[in-house]
Amino acid sequence: MIKALVFSDSHGNQAYMKQKIKDEAPFDVLVHAGDLEDTLENVLGPVDYHTHIVKGNCDYGRDVPLEKIFKLGGRTVLLLHGHSLDNTHCHPGMDMNRMVYYAKSKGCDMLIYGHTHIPHYEVLDDGFIILNPGSISLPRQSDMNRTYAVLEIEDKEVTVTHKHY
Repeated sequence: MIKALVFSDSHGNQAYMKQKIKDEAPFDVLVHAGDLEDTLENVLGPVDYHTHIVKGNCDYGRDVPLEKIFKLGGRTVLLLHGHSLDNTHCHPGMDMNRMVYYAKSKGCDMLIYGHTHIPHYEVLDDGFIILNPGSISLPRQSDMNRTYAVLEIEDKEVTVTHKHY
């Protein structure tokens, strides 16, 4: 069993994320879908778990990729912020089908994105998973709760829980 914490859009306000990292320990993987506005090393220091991060539209000058493909258990994940897709502008609200198609064309069966600051979780008919953890510091959904996601992965089976701060 793999436990992963998924954050996005912390926008330089790392206190909430740091608190949830302490609260959720132990875990195996930390994923950040962009707009960290810092480096994970500055925020967390040395860690004993795997980290995956991509550049968001507010991560100016950060030396991290716009997208990343990695394994989580038996799943292959495309991680991106959601403002750029294959070096062209996009927005998850208008381009979700394009994002899913792109992820599948890269051999992925899971997409994690950010940018909207709104939590989203969906499993398509073919088992493809779409996940946005929302924002840990600047939420935009109607209840205005800061959110993140916890994934528990056993081979290809994924349990996703959106949590509120």
